[in-house]
Amino acid sequence: MESLNRTSGVGFAVAAVATLSGVDALAKSLGAEMSSFQVAFLRYTVSALFLTLFVAVFVRRRPKPGFMKDHALKGFLAAATASLFFYGIAGMPLVMALALAMTAPIYMALLGALVFGERPGRGTYLALVLAVSGSALIVAARGTGLAGPPVSLAAIAAGLAAPLAYAFTAIAMKRSSANDHPITLSLMQTAFAALFSAPLAFVLWEAPEPALSWQIGLIGLCGALGFVFLVEGLRRMPASLYAVVDYSSLVWAGFYGFVFFDEIPTWPTLVGGALIVAACVISAGTSRGAGDLIRPDG
Repeated sequence: MESLNRTSGVGFAVAAVATLSGVDALAKSLGAEMSSFQVAFLRYTVSALFLTLFVAVFVRRRPKPGFMKDHALKGFLAAATASLFFYGIAGMPLVMALALAMTAPIYMALLGALVFGERPGRGTYLALVLAVSGSALIVAARGTGLAGPPVSLAAIAAGLAAPLAYAFTAIAMKRSSANDHPITLSLMQTAFAALFSAPLAFVLWEAPEPALSWQIGLIGLCGALGFVFLVEGLRRMPASLYAVVDYSSLVWAGFYGFVFFDEIPTWPTLVGGALIVAACVISAGTSRGAGDLIRPDG
C-alpha cells in the first residue's frame, strides 16, 4: 500500500513539474506580446479564480483570520519573483532560464543561515561554488553570443534576480505562522500576487489580441492545477524525493523550447545546468529542511 501511495505521488509530482513548466512556456509566449507585469497579473488572476472554485468545491475551508500580513508579504514577493522570471524568460531560451532558476535552493540555504542562524556545512559552500560556476558559464556564453544568439543583459539580470527573490519568498513562507490548508494558502498568496502586480500591469497595459485568450486561460489553469498536483504529490511522497523529480524541469524546458520555440540547448547551457543540478543535490544532502521546491514562477 505504501509503495502504491508513493508511486501515485511520483505520478502527481511528474504532472506538477510538466504542468508548471508549461506555465513557463506560456509565459514566454505571452511575454512576446505584453509586459512581464501584465503576464504575471493575468497568470495570478486567472489562477486565483480557478483556486477559489477548487477551494469552494473540494477544500471547503475559509482562510484563517489573523494572517493577512503574512499572505500579503508572500503575495508581494511572489509577484516580484514572477515578474522578474517572466521578463527573463521572454528574452532567453527556456532551458537557460530554468537552469538559472534552479540556483534558488543555494540562496535559500545562505539566507537560512542569516535569518535563522542555521550553520551551513561544507557541502553548502561547495554547492555555492558549483552553482556560481554553472551560472557564470551560461551567462558568459549566452551573454556574449559565443553559444547561440546573444541574450540581453537586462534579461540575464532578471534571470539571475528571480531565484534570489524566490529565496526570500521561501524564507517568508518558513517564517509564516499561518497554519492552514496548503491550497487555501496558495489561493491567498495568488490573490495578493495578482493585487500587487496590478498597478504596473495597468500602467503598461496592452490589450491582448483575441487569439491569445486561450493562452491566458491556460496559463492560469496550469498554474492552479500545477500546485494542486504538487500538494497531492507531497502528501504521498517525501519532499526530498519531489526535489529529485523537480530536476526534470530542465528536460521539460528543453522539450517545450524545442517544440514551440525551435530552441536547441547549447553545450554551455547543458554543462552549466549540470553543475547547478549537482549543486542542488549537494545542498539538499546537507540541508535538514523539508526540501526546497524550485518554482520561481510562483
